[in-house]
Amino acid sequence: MQRLHSLPHHDGSALYSPGDGTTLGAARTVRVRVPRSFGPVTSVALRVLIDGEPRFTPMTTQPNPALTGDDATWWTGQLTVDNPVTTYRFLLNLLDGSALWLNAEGVDSIEPVDTQDFRVTTFPRPPAWATSQVLYQVFPDRFAKSTAAETRPAPSWALPAAWDDTVVHTGPDTPRQFFGGDLDGLTERLDHLTDLGVTLLYLTPIFPARSNHRYDASTFDQVDPLLGGDEALIRLVEAAHTRGIRVIGDLTTNHTGDAHEWFTTAHHAPGTPESEFYYWNDDANDDYVAWADVPSLPKLNWNSAELRRRFVEGPTSVVARWLLPPFHLDGWRIDVANQTGRLGTDDLNRDVQRTVRATMDAVSSDTVLYAESTNEGLLHG
Repeated sequence: MQRLHSLPHHDGSALYSPGDGTTLGAARTVRVRVPRSFGPVTSVALRVLIDGEPRFTPMTTQPNPALTGDDATWWTGQLTVDNPVTTYRFLLNLLDGSALWLNAEGVDSIEPVDTQDFRVTTFPRPPAWATSQVLYQVFPDRFAKSTAAETRPAPSWALPAAWDDTVVHTGPDTPRQFFGGDLDGLTERLDHLTDLGVTLLYLTPIFPARSNHRYDASTFDQVDPLLGGDEALIRLVEAAHTRGIRVIGDLTTNHTGDAHEWFTTAHHAPGTPESEFYYWNDDANDDYVAWADVPSLPKLNWNSAELRRRFVEGPTSVVARWLLPPFHLDGWRIDVANQTGRLGTDDLNRDVQRTVRATMDAVSSDTVLYAESTNEGLLHG
């Protein structure tokens, strides 16, 4: 098997795809590097999928002006961004009459499927800063404890733990073990993160809940008082920004907790505005759909216009509020984003994603959006 660096190559960097043609109708140059050690390639064709139909155009050999003395042949072609997502790959014809395909998965003698192609999109790009960060994830309950946290009583749902106790990894007590870390404890240790080279701080959920992980939020309107409340978040973000560290939060657009104010208003109460926020299995709003069949995590129904208004649309939404003064978060990470808006015949996933991003662009365009997709990796926008 040939080494990776000895194979034909293309990627989305400026070396292989210079320019900034990402609007509909824009032209882009694309290049393929074929190392001379790979052997002779007689021709290369650029295959672009336009309106679902593949079209082939021949490429020509031209030196790459960004390099000198490179021991490779560079093939150059042009494509037009004809669709919001324009996909392409390359067909390499070899001297012995065989052919190879080059796509985002690499080089193969078998023609690949279109989903593995390179792509150019017309969607807004993530902020430039997002591509060069050292991200550090903090689970607030476990990172650090301020002096104020030492005197806070544990909540009724919790199993209090001493700071040096062994962590419970499995079983029903896992989400209940409570160490009591808070945001001020984190703020007091930002110099440690600076020494580590951290430039982006990712907080797992900080809203009130009935678990140590807080993915079962009881409201999105305040920071958990156990973490120090709203003022503690403001102090943290201000101190982090002073050190050049950005801070992002964590949202659950797929579900809330069963103690969430929306759910408790709707449970057993059909006809309430919040009733349409969830999926119900009966007319009495008794039995409900829960994420992964976990009863504490009722699943949100994104067919609701009122849910969209409160949660993701416009400057007064949950998404917007925490990006604006006085909080100034630098973006969001969305939990199980690939499952949001999907149940049976409902598939509103892409619509919700784009609404979240549009709201962020409208109120604070220099923010980043990361979306957990448990089968496809970490998507960002």
